[in-house]
Amino acid sequence: MKKLTALVLAAAMTLSLAACGSSPAPNPGSSPSASAPSASAPAPGADGAPVLTTTDPISIVWSHNNPESSAAGQAALKFKEEIEARSNGVISVKVYANGELGTVPENDQALREGTIQIVCGVSGGLVDPSLSYFDLPCLVSTSEAFETLFGRGTELRAETERRYADMGMQVLSLVAGGFSIISSNKEVRSYEDLAGLNIRTSENNIFMEEFRDWGCNPTPLAFGDLYVALQQGLVEAQNNTLDTTVSSLLYEQQKYIINTNHAVSPLGIYMNKAFYDGLPEDARALIDWVCENVIDDYTRQLSADAAEAALKTVRDAGLEVIDFTDEDRARMRENAQPVYDMVAGLVGQELIDRISELQK
Repeated sequence: MKKLTALVLAAAMTLSLAACGSSPAPNPGSSPSASAPSASAPAPGADGAPVLTTTDPISIVWSHNNPESSAAGQAALKFKEEIEARSNGVISVKVYANGELGTVPENDQALREGTIQIVCGVSGGLVDPSLSYFDLPCLVSTSEAFETLFGRGTELRAETERRYADMGMQVLSLVAGGFSIISSNKEVRSYEDLAGLNIRTSENNIFMEEFRDWGCNPTPLAFGDLYVALQQGLVEAQNNTLDTTVSSLLYEQQKYIINTNHAVSPLGIYMNKAFYDGLPEDARALIDWVCENVIDDYTRQLSADAAEAALKTVRDAGLEVIDFTDEDRARMRENAQPVYDMVAGLVGQELIDRISELQK
């Protein structure tokens, strides 16, 4: 009922905009009317941003499953602030947080159908098997390395955008949101110490296989059961981003934080492609400019600040922080070859070969 009410409110908001304006506003999930003016060459503002000349109102609904205080939540609010201010209110953005409009799969489906216009979240096989290359172990271990492989203008970014377009999504922003670490009650100081580690994983064949390849004993558990499982000793370790490990209080049941940085959590912002393509050219230009020149760096900084704050929290709580070396990560990458073979069957061997070449 809560989700239904929220969707009704979103629809009502769009109808009210139409009633107040001289021209009807586009319905959520549909392109603006064909009569909307289109600027063939948007003039830049003082800071280089395109100046909107379109006057027909445009309504955007953005839904995500994170708290407003999260990096994704703050990025959504920053986008709303920038777009509404720079368009003088012609473009309005309504943000629904905390899964108010549905679960992650429900939001993804609503985006593809055009019921909502923007979602934000992680990328990878949970979105679509064709994106499983983001789940590869030791793909990258720093934000800088992520930019080298997947930054704007790169070969892999273009391939990623093409795959999203095939699913009806336009990639607006894609940065490294965080990196997976291991928290443990067993002392793990090097790659060799991973052997025999009883670790919780999600019910994902890729993640389970990589930990098997590293000599661990992976146990699939629902995330909601993880705190108690650690508390009762059913598992002795888990892997998530440090921010998630702290925000979910999992660190309370652990002694060590091992900075393996063995998996990246890309944070992306995606718009319904049909809606994006139907926008006036100057509106598209403004949205693109804001995402590239404001949101990308803003989100990177939010993620970095969250990781730094989480690191201070675990240290203040008395946990020992252990950093894996580049040699340790190289061993992890080398011994996870079966996972690379598994993912090749989902995304294509040619892409995996190209990624391996670019990693060198």
